[in-house]
Amino acid sequence: MNLEESYRALGLNPGASLHEARRSYLQLVKFFHPDRHQNSPGLLRKATEETKKLNLAYERVCKAFEAGRRPVPEKRKQPKSSRAEEPGNPPIHGQPFIVPSCGAKLNWVAAGRFQMGSPVVEAGRSNDEGPQTDVTISRGFWLGIFPVTQGEWKTVAEDVRGMKAEPSFFRGNWLPVEQISWNDCQEWLRAVNTLEERGNRLPLGFRYRLPTEAEWEFACRAGSSTCFHFGDVDGQLGDYAWYSGNSKGQTHSVGEKKTNGWGFYDMHGNVWEWCEDRYGGPLPGGSVTDPKGPVFGANRVFRGGSWGMVPSRCRSAYRVWNKPGYRDYTLGFRAALAPAD
Repeated sequence: MNLEESYRALGLNPGASLHEARRSYLQLVKFFHPDRHQNSPGLLRKATEETKKLNLAYERVCKAFEAGRRPVPEKRKQPKSSRAEEPGNPPIHGQPFIVPSCGAKLNWVAAGRFQMGSPVVEAGRSNDEGPQTDVTISRGFWLGIFPVTQGEWKTVAEDVRGMKAEPSFFRGNWLPVEQISWNDCQEWLRAVNTLEERGNRLPLGFRYRLPTEAEWEFACRAGSSTCFHFGDVDGQLGDYAWYSGNSKGQTHSVGEKKTNGWGFYDMHGNVWEWCEDRYGGPLPGGSVTDPKGPVFGANRVFRGGSWGMVPSRCRSAYRVWNKPGYRDYTLGFRAALAPAD
């Protein structure tokens, strides 16, 4: 897609300003956003393709303006060993932990049981939120108290060949990283594992990875069984989350709202968060231990609502999915240090 085609894709005449391009992009991407078409597979595919085209078009226009201002110097790679050699100790079970290689703060989540999914009477419920399943999380794990921030992402990604150090649409070190795919998350987490392994800071049998869908919902609920971790009434949502009613169409710095009962921020909004699992339709029902989702499937799950979602889509049980290569400016992730198998 050349520059002229990019302007046309954004509904603009060649020569329009960067401000006009950004405004048109935001309007169009909201219209085609896949979250609006989850109930229609045909429309979902079309919306996803249109969103990809808009992302490419806007990126091409932005690069043209950047090239017109000044040449972009090639980034010099810093030796990866520097952070691996920083002092630090393996985390202690039951205690919070700061990841030395990127600075992410993690809280301990003890083993336990909960009801995954939602009851049939829950307002806004989707069919794939059931049947409610009795889930046992048999081993504790650590989970980021915030979604991974742009500063944390960049600290690791700038040393990984081919990985964008600044992929996000909205920019700021304390804003959650977004415009990253499930595949991007895996590459970043592999780099963190390498750095922490070199520093002898990985607990035996643990790896940095995405939380499973069950682990994510367990941490989100924090012992609750209501629509949200704070109750059933969405009138309080603005105290805990950035969503369509208060975000003003953008992400916000992590940690500005109240935590849930286990000390986690932004579980009901700001950005969607990738999970490790493939999407397999309705929950299994019955009783399961440490579920990991289906073995086969083209899509991966993400959870937690976003700055663009209405309250019903920010509930603890609400599920969304897309291809592992999908990127969006509402979509980030939260890192876990959890059992490797």
